[in-house]
Amino acid sequence: MVTQLEDIALQTVDQTVVRIIPARFPQIDLFERVAGPEDWDILYAVESLTNPRLRDEVGDIALVPPGERVFGPGASWIMAAFTHRPKAGQGGRFNADFGTYYCASEEATAIAETTYHRARFLREARIEHTDIEMRVIRAYLGPADLHDLCNLDDPAIYHLSDYSAGQQLGAKLQERQSAGLIYNSVRHPGECCAVFKPSALTNAVHLKYLTYTFENNTITKVMNTPKSA
Repeated sequence: MVTQLEDIALQTVDQTVVRIIPARFPQIDLFERVAGPEDWDILYAVESLTNPRLRDEVGDIALVPPGERVFGPGASWIMAAFTHRPKAGQGGRFNADFGTYYCASEEATAIAETTYHRARFLREARIEHTDIEMRVIRAYLGPADLHDLCNLDDPAIYHLSDYSAGQQLGAKLQERQSAGLIYNSVRHPGECCAVFKPSALTNAVHLKYLTYTFENNTITKVMNTPKSA
């Protein structure tokens, strides 16, 4: 079946969520030091004079409408997902060319999703063995009305590796100002969210580090890393 926008119900989500990202992504405090939207352009201009890497680290703030920008404690973990476009061919299940905050209801589901994608990337890069340090972020999502795909039977959207149908659906919903989607993980029992609006998220904090061990073409081990934030 082909999912139509009018077939998708809304579900109010109001809970903590878990996101796992590579630890190589730097912790940026620029959004934490901005009191409001009116301060952003001034602070960015001043800091970019002495920090040529600022744009790479912070991303392109113009990708986020002023009314959707969030500031204060933990804001950088949220905003980074939206101020960086996916590279060509590296979008997620529901986004090809715009930033999206992917997260899961449970850590185990987030681990299953990220180990799949990390392993796929490393196989394509022809890397035989490596350890990857990952960062676990906990945030609060909601209350937000997300389009609910959990009860839909659509093999194209839930395809294990072809994201074209999901990306087309995500683009249509994002254009219509949807806050995002809630859907079933195909890697682990549990639910995931693709959040399209930064303002739907608050209170993002670094929770801990994990180490993924890659060998024999897959992630064979996931360990807590004894390292401070």
